[in-house]
Amino acid sequence: MTQIAQITGGASRPSRGWLKPMFPITGKAHYYSQDKAYPAITSHGRAYFWRSLCGIDAVSTDKMPMFEPGNWDRCKKCEQKLSRRSAA
Repeated sequence: MTQIAQITGGASRPSRGWLKPMFPITGKAHYYSQDKAYPAITSHGRAYFWRSLCGIDAVSTDKMPMFEPGNWDRCKKCEQKLSRRSAA
């Protein structure tokens, strides 16, 4: 039996790009863009709101940041939409 470990990169703070939220643990890396320029202040620190090209919403905070995708699989829908954007 072959097992493959999926590992993310380090915590990242760009305003857009291939990112992996801390939760859910399962899933794929998506191409996210930050929704709001100014973060909300919560009990967990600053909260940043994200939306992927395929429509998935995510929230990151100072304690639960977004991570670089590492070797996680990338979302096929995000890849298709990104390639269409660059072709136009």
